[in-house]
Amino acid sequence: MLPIVANQKVLLRSFFYFLKKSIVFLFLISFAQCSIYRRIFPKEDLFLKSLNLPDWVLDSSIKLRVLSGLVDLPNPEDSLPEDEIATFENRARRIFATSPRAMKDLFEATGCIDGSRLAGIRANRITEREEDVWYAICQNGKEDAIVFRLFQMGNSDLYRKYETETLPAWEEARKLAANNPDKAVRLANQVVELEPAHPGARKLLGSLYLKGGYCKGSIRNYRLYLRVMPLAGDKWKIHEQLKEKCGEFLKPEPKREEVDLPDAEEE
Repeated sequence: MLPIVANQKVLLRSFFYFLKKSIVFLFLISFAQCSIYRRIFPKEDLFLKSLNLPDWVLDSSIKLRVLSGLVDLPNPEDSLPEDEIATFENRARRIFATSPRAMKDLFEATGCIDGSRLAGIRANRITEREEDVWYAICQNGKEDAIVFRLFQMGNSDLYRKYETETLPAWEEARKLAANNPDKAVRLANQVVELEPAHPGARKLLGSLYLKGGYCKGSIRNYRLYLRVMPLAGDKWKIHEQLKEKCGEFLKPEPKREEVDLPDAEEE
């Protein structure tokens, strides 16, 4: 019996030794995988951190798309979710646009993502996702790109609307901002219905809404303005104004629970 007991003890010791080594081995593999994950995927986080944006700019408010029969109106009642209008992807801006002229004007007006001015647009290409990527050279010698998501590619009528409706509405809104803010707001809203990422209209709406005490509207418009121009010189001035007057609205919105709607046939 004694040899059997001794053998059992040896087997138990061998088993626990093997188990311990296996746990250590699995831990090392997991740690290595985590290390690889951290090396590969934090680039986007580091890129966003390099933009030095207030947290509320990267948050998104809960806003539902309004069902509308106006097929040629890209953003009816300014109802598009913010992430569909302007966001960041692959270290570049991804922006909703409606025409080539609008894309050119936006790139030239906002400059490069690092804050430097644009030296010139050099090329563009259409991707498999039917997005139009524009490449440019910055005045500091670096390269930049904007991924434009088109509302209706090839819609020449919509392209013309940018010049016949959007630009005139924006010019009038800008002139009326000081003396007739109500009309300026209406005109600026017409602009963002047709060109949702228009930085000038977004900034103007953010300012006028803040003066009028409409915090949610101000935050939405300033958020989109700073996503399009993340290194704008007035970024932290805007943040301080919102923090002072609309601080409670800068917190992320809680996620809403999904509710299952009954089928139409059910009573």
